[in-house]
Amino acid sequence: MEVPKKLLNSVERCVDEALEGIVSSNGGLVLLKGHRVVLRSDLQDLKGKVALLSGGGSGHEPAHAGYVGRGMLSGAVAGAVFASPPPGSILAAITTLWQSGSSGVLLLVKNYTGDRLNFGLAAEQARAQGVSVDMVIVADDCAFVQPSKAGRRGLCGTVFIHKLAGALAEEGCPLDRIVAQLTKATKSIGTLGVSLSPCSVPGCQPSFQLPPGDMELGLGIHGEPGIKRSKMAPADEVVKTMIDHMTDPSSQSHLSLKSGDRVVLCVNNLGALSCLEMAVVTRAAINYLASRGVQVSRVMSGSFMTSLEMAGVSLTLMRVDEEILRLFDAKTTAPAWPNLCNESVSGRKLYVEPAERPAASEIKPDQGPFTLAMRAVLESVCKTLLQRQEELNALDRAAGDGDCGSTHVLAANAIQKWMQTSTIPGNPFLLLTALARLLEEKMGGSSGALYSLFLTAAGPKLREGCDGADWAKAMHAGTEAMKRYGGAAPGDRTMLDALCPAVEELMKLSTAPPGGHMAVLQAAVEKAELGAESTRDLAAKAGRASYVASEHLTQPDPGAVAKTFNKEMEFACSHVVCNWRPESLAEGLSSTLPCGLSRTHSEHPYDNRIAVIPPPMPSVTPPPVPPRRTTQKHTRPTSMPPPVPPRGLEAKGQTRLKANVNVVSLKVGNLVDISKASSIQSSQKPVHCGKCRAVMSTVSNSQTNPHSTAWCCEFCGKQNVLSQSEVKMGRSPLCTPPGRDVLYVDEEIDADYMNLEDMLVVFCVDISGSMSVTSEVSPGNSMRSPTYVSRLQGVQEGLQMALTSLLKSSPHRRVALVTFNDEVTIYGDGTGIPLSLRDWALVDYDHVREQGEKYSTPHCIAETHQCLTQRVKELREHGATALGPAALVSVAMASQFTGSKVIICTDGRANIGLGQLEQESAHSPAPSPYFYNQLANHAAEKGVIVSVMTFEGEDCRLAEVGKLADHTGGRINIVNTGTVTTEIQSALADSVLATNVVATLLAPDGVYFPYEEDNHKLEREIGNVTDGVEITFQFAVRPDKVDSFQRRDRVPFQLQLSFKTRDLKKVTRVITHQKRVTTSSWVWAGSLNMSVLGVHCAQLCARLTMEGRILEAQNQLKAQQDLLKDISEQKPIAKEESIYGNWISTMSMICEDLTTDSQQNSSDTTTLLASQTPVTGLSDEAAKVVYQMKRAKSIGEKGRKAAMLDS
Repeated sequence: MEVPKKLLNSVERCVDEALEGIVSSNGGLVLLKGHRVVLRSDLQDLKGKVALLSGGGSGHEPAHAGYVGRGMLSGAVAGAVFASPPPGSILAAITTLWQSGSSGVLLLVKNYTGDRLNFGLAAEQARAQGVSVDMVIVADDCAFVQPSKAGRRGLCGTVFIHKLAGALAEEGCPLDRIVAQLTKATKSIGTLGVSLSPCSVPGCQPSFQLPPGDMELGLGIHGEPGIKRSKMAPADEVVKTMIDHMTDPSSQSHLSLKSGDRVVLCVNNLGALSCLEMAVVTRAAINYLASRGVQVSRVMSGSFMTSLEMAGVSLTLMRVDEEILRLFDAKTTAPAWPNLCNESVSGRKLYVEPAERPAASEIKPDQGPFTLAMRAVLESVCKTLLQRQEELNALDRAAGDGDCGSTHVLAANAIQKWMQTSTIPGNPFLLLTALARLLEEKMGGSSGALYSLFLTAAGPKLREGCDGADWAKAMHAGTEAMKRYGGAAPGDRTMLDALCPAVEELMKLSTAPPGGHMAVLQAAVEKAELGAESTRDLAAKAGRASYVASEHLTQPDPGAVAKTFNKEMEFACSHVVCNWRPESLAEGLSSTLPCGLSRTHSEHPYDNRIAVIPPPMPSVTPPPVPPRRTTQKHTRPTSMPPPVPPRGLEAKGQTRLKANVNVVSLKVGNLVDISKASSIQSSQKPVHCGKCRAVMSTVSNSQTNPHSTAWCCEFCGKQNVLSQSEVKMGRSPLCTPPGRDVLYVDEEIDADYMNLEDMLVVFCVDISGSMSVTSEVSPGNSMRSPTYVSRLQGVQEGLQMALTSLLKSSPHRRVALVTFNDEVTIYGDGTGIPLSLRDWALVDYDHVREQGEKYSTPHCIAETHQCLTQRVKELREHGATALGPAALVSVAMASQFTGSKVIICTDGRANIGLGQLEQESAHSPAPSPYFYNQLANHAAEKGVIVSVMTFEGEDCRLAEVGKLADHTGGRINIVNTGTVTTEIQSALADSVLATNVVATLLAPDGVYFPYEEDNHKLEREIGNVTDGVEITFQFAVRPDKVDSFQRRDRVPFQLQLSFKTRDLKKVTRVITHQKRVTTSSWVWAGSLNMSVLGVHCAQLCARLTMEGRILEAQNQLKAQQDLLKDISEQKPIAKEESIYGNWISTMSMICEDLTTDSQQNSSDTTTLLASQTPVTGLSDEAAKVVYQMKRAKSIGEKGRKAAMLDS
């Protein structure tokens, strides 16, 4: 756990610097040199009066130095943070006050053992010197029903005692009388606190932990435990609980309080509660006390005795009479005492009537012929605003307070309520006038003012007429008023960037031919959409966003948004290219043709698989994907949809695309992180289509009546009708459907709660004979010989560093060791007797798994570090390589705890037991890859990450063993003695965000997914997901459906991502999106998203290569090369061209070698194409490259906090 951040210069000097700051800013205070003591600067005025001294640990500011001043304390002594001040400083303060001429010194002490001891010792020392000194102890805590021997703690009630004592001393009362009155007053004070978060002493971790959603009642001001923890509740309920507990007669520490009593109330901020929350709590306390017949005479609300940055509040009540109130109201110069009103709070009138507003023009129900039409339009607008609340909020968070969507919902709710109670005027002028006043009153903020201004200015233009030209003039008048009074203009990144282009287009209504109005309206909508999207690339010059650094403004302006843009679900092209066909690919490839099209007969689903064993090839490491392109000055913003040329025409500078650009990329690592998506979590249950299992969303066309809800599925066309009984069961929402990005969390967990620190790390280490091979790590010279290190020594060093690192970073983590040669040895946490598996056990899958699953690793690394380190030092290399059984038992051990890791380090091909990859003889059958596939699936299902590292120069059949890491989200790499330590540390850093991840992509009937699914619904099992995982899909439209798609304006897509979180919650995230359709595959290639296309090409070709579908991979690479060439000719991008070209060249080399080698082994082309055996002989170097290509991802731009959809 990290130490919380604090704005300090140094931990050691923070108290001294804080005291200097308090004194520097208050002229009535001085410091006692050599001590942490704050004194009044007018000590000469104490002559003949009792001096008052208090103090305690620092961290409770403004207590106690803030209460030093005339009418309160004469001095305050500060200790270190949360530590009692030393007796020496207390004695120095007493002596100084006594020598100033005071008649005595009274110590006001909170009831904490350290304070009582140190102040008591100083008092006795002062008495021995002849000082007249006495002490009053304040114990006002009401938390404990039966206080311990130490008694009730001293809390914020101490501040009341400071005030009463100061007033008495200022009046010249003698010491004994003050002590008597204060002792009586302390019995009339009670305090109770509640905390929502811990606090932390500077340089230290928090004093305690509160689970999310919990609060703690009755804790002390130093973070001492309270009386109980409970779930968060509304402020009114929390305040009632606190006051009821404080005044419960069955408690020995209660404050007696009855109806008719008069009290002073202190609502004390413990440090980090906002002023807004404090005001709500204050209101709740006053109201509840009033409901019990208690008269609140005075109220203090603010920070009076804090606990550093603790988010919490304490309530202090003091029963008062006229004498106590007189002393309480006495004047003081103490800087922290609030300026209070000397009137009783109870019974006050809170509201006054507003001045009457000039009456609006009377709106008659029968005015205007368009009442029904106006109602329909307003209902549609309100529905859209309610549906898109979170999308607008998410956009607004980047530039402001994130309330844009909520503000628009206020407007929508106000309009809906108004329509229910009022007759909607059909006259447009009267309607806009009424709406302007409604939004001004109900919407609030700058948005309410802007909309009201727009409608007020637009209305008069519709007084005499309401045809298209009149509406255009009204829109123009409204936007001009907004520009005039709002100070913004198009290009300033405001809503005007969407409005003004639309208004400009609408002005054409006055000259549009008969029947041409609809075309103008459609063009205006498109102009508004493009204008809103263009704000992503504009610098804010007006509005709140103008105060935010431009590098943080990467979303469109929320006020201008007609559509939103999602970087977690990103399309390579702005339109669906509905008539793309795989013309450049070889005919007869079933992988690229939908069902019903011609296909060459083959027993296998794919008819061009080949089996090859390529020669060893040099290491080829793919370069990273570059950052997303940023728009340069004078260039088209990449976020804007590319221009689509006239149908069927070839525009100049455009090239027919040979590659399929219908590609979508998903940043799964971001999508499964629900900690960043709490705002989109729905309390409803998803409503599924009865046929294709699509989820009802905002793009769904549904009709609801009192008895049922009807929904025609936009993906398969099924008419779904949900009855009233199903509605009551929660299967159908009667309210507005959820947004376009919704998180559904199943609160039922199918297993016991699991501490995330319980995860296990299993090091699975090869100690076979080949691990004795040495490498030179330090060359020799004339003075000494070269230094050589064996592979096992390198691993031992890496393991020891990893164990030490885990001890420091995760001392509660459990770590186990498994080794393998011609037997498998389970050392576990190193504290017990090792368990060995040999002979027959190495080929018994169920036995090996059972041994791992029941093996216990009870101790954490903090307890076992020394034992494990010793076990690692004692390892010696010999024997064969039982990799398969060792991997199985390691995964079985780790599967007991979701999120556990297995790190496998080997240097040779498995040659004994399960998963054997070495043929015993030329006549024996080839080893089956089934074992590693099965084990990988089991590990992924259990949420285990497996990382695999092999040593360079060896052939370990990484293509097979690497499946363990490929499917579980682990790392795959080839190491040497110098890099193995770093690789082990990197493997430890990976962590599972989600398990059992399945991505389902739905498109309308007629769409299919080349290489994967002939249907319009694709389901892909992903397994474990770690941070940064990115996957891609490509889709196309069936040739026989192209005509019907060309007649559609948009087509929907839906992603359903189901997974389990680390704490075993079942989650489904649903993102629904609509994309425009273009009727030609002629698009501006320079505007395509090459990051998405490049990542997809790398992943797809790597996947095809691993499956043995080399010819298809080569065709994909050729199409991508052609596309890259076309783009570079139209819009040269040297960096991307170089990187993606390098990717393509790397994969092309591998495919070419595989194809050449395969043809040498089979001269019959037909045999080559019909071979059913996938590639099993990739060299380790080539396999590493291909696996890295399968995980290609884009970098450079941080993922958005909320997944939104592009347009």
